[in-house]
Amino acid sequence: MNKVLWVFHVLLSLALGIFGLQKVVMALPDLIAQGMWWIEDFTTLQVRTIGVLEVLAVAGLNLPYFIKQLPKMMVPASTAFVAVTMVGAFITHFVRQDPVPSMVVTAMLCAMAVTLTVKRFEQFREPVVSGAGIAG
Repeated sequence: MNKVLWVFHVLLSLALGIFGLQKVVMALPDLIAQGMWWIEDFTTLQVRTIGVLEVLAVAGLNLPYFIKQLPKMMVPASTAFVAVTMVGAFITHFVRQDPVPSMVVTAMLCAMAVTLTVKRFEQFREPVVSGAGIAG
């Protein structure tokens, strides 16, 4: 199961990183031309903010593994944020009647984020077993 979680982790990081950076740096008409039709209903500030939040989520997913002083609890907290964001994105696609692939990708990202949130939180709840004090 841990390998599946890491695959989800990498896929979520890549998707959010790529889509987030695009929203931050690309012109809105270019994003719409790429198939992000939902942007038509949002202001430039809203789109840029969504992009920045997606990039920050990627940071929260990955930095605790590289900077040991950061709490590992940032990972499931970030994935929980992503899951909530993806629910909002799915609702936006559904209400706008965007093409089905947009909703499928969003639902898959949400499912991966929910799975990571649950499993990473479970890892914090498991007791740490040490070899000290075990008679053998």
